[in-house]
Amino acid sequence: MELTQLLQFKTIAECKTMTAAAEKLHISQPALSTGLKKLEEELGIQLFERRKNNISLNKAGEMAFTYTCAILGQVEEMKNAFRQYSKENNKMNLGFCDPGPMRFATPLLQQDNPQLAISSEVVSDDSILLNDLLSRRYDAVISLEKLEHQDVISIPFAKEQLMLSVPIGDELANKTSINLHLYPNREFAVYRMYCAYEQKMKDFMDWLVSLPHITVYTDYFVFRQMLEHKNLLSFTTRLVQLYRNDGERVIIPLEDEGITATYWFSYVKDNQKRMQPFISWIEKNSLMLLGTESQSYK
Repeated sequence: MELTQLLQFKTIAECKTMTAAAEKLHISQPALSTGLKKLEEELGIQLFERRKNNISLNKAGEMAFTYTCAILGQVEEMKNAFRQYSKENNKMNLGFCDPGPMRFATPLLQQDNPQLAISSEVVSDDSILLNDLLSRRYDAVISLEKLEHQDVISIPFAKEQLMLSVPIGDELANKTSINLHLYPNREFAVYRMYCAYEQKMKDFMDWLVSLPHITVYTDYFVFRQMLEHKNLLSFTTRLVQLYRNDGERVIIPLEDEGITATYWFSYVKDNQKRMQPFISWIEKNSLMLLGTESQSYK
């Protein structure tokens, strides 16, 4: 007895004609009749009263219909259970301390792992990332500090560095690197998100916002309009420049102290097998992420 036979039997009983059942199942009427005949032979009894224009269940057919509905219902329940299991098993939740690495990395991780459903969010308080990881709220977290715990593995994820965004034609556009402390009187515009990376650069940011010709933006839309219509010096980062287009500008690394940082990718040790696709991606893209040749974290 096959599930296909039971489905065909159920459909015939519901449609009450072989023609309608065949159309609903998208098979030929002779094939449907053959399937029903095999089922009746296997059960050793006829299941329908056959009339000129329709067929209906007899007593044996009603009993068979009850069993069939129960069996097909359990089959569907089993399918749903395994769909849910697969969905949960293939879902990855990532917590990021900053929006920059999240906006950069999440689309690339998803593209490299289409079999996974990857969700990510920024955790406003960097100090709770370890607890969120250990409580399994996240499968992995990306932080600016290496998470020190006996049950946690942390590997370097990406290097971050503040960079200057210079309009084409500006006198600084041909430089390969710049120390901003040598240009305190230039006019700057900075978009601030007060994120973990900015906190890491606190001394530098305090100096920067104290300059006489700096405008601070907290509205990204207004900041973008400024970039398009004014020839001001502005800022981006090593990671942000990989996904945000600032238009026709030259991006120049800064030499100032206190503007670099390393993000760490951390996960619980017993979750290493599930994390392997991400670990492999980090290894494969080590040059882009860390500025170094490929390295292994096995």
